[in-house]
Amino acid sequence: MLRGPFILWGFNPFRSEQKLVQCLQDNVHFPFEVQQPKVFVVEYYRDTLWKGALLLLLSAVGCGLYFQTEKGDQDYAGFFAFGIMTGLWLVLCSASKRRLVINHRRGFYRLYIRERLWHQGPLHQIYLRLTAQQDAYGKSFYSLVVSGYRLEELVLARLSTDYEQMQALGRRLAHKLYLNYFDCQEASGRHVVRHWPPPLLHDDKAWPQDADETDRHEAEGLPV
Repeated sequence: MLRGPFILWGFNPFRSEQKLVQCLQDNVHFPFEVQQPKVFVVEYYRDTLWKGALLLLLSAVGCGLYFQTEKGDQDYAGFFAFGIMTGLWLVLCSASKRRLVINHRRGFYRLYIRERLWHQGPLHQIYLRLTAQQDAYGKSFYSLVVSGYRLEELVLARLSTDYEQMQALGRRLAHKLYLNYFDCQEASGRHVVRHWPPPLLHDDKAWPQDADETDRHEAEGLPV
């Protein structure tokens, strides 16, 4: 299993929800780590880094082979040039390490890029969401993402057909991270809203009443 800033690169196109289950067994806050009580941190590179590098490599190799076989014919040279430029652009845009901090003690989240603060926002603007898409035959596929205002989506699992398990995993992780959870349907009884815009944002009594004893101890026994 990949670790460190590459933790989100492990993609299993078959039964991706099972891979997420395994990750949550190892770390109930996956992909975040507990920096200190009620403060969660994840460092990552966007997966477009390896995708761009792969596209750049394939385009460069294909370009070289093409000109060798075609003896200088440039009919399709623009195609390879486009692939090289696109791959290079993806690599440059994704080469900077990101750091996302969710701080419940102070009531905000922060995104750092190249160790510089890119965005800071209140906790009601970051959430877990189950997204859905359909293929040409009407079959639904579900993805679980961490998203928010001015945040790049962190895909935790994708292309799963098991709606019930995906939404259960999303609600479970949102509970552990104490974030809002939204179902794939706009109007749904499965939304779980824990953070609201001010003045309810910093309500210390809003911590979940059904939390287990460990969560309640951490929530109530911390020094301010």
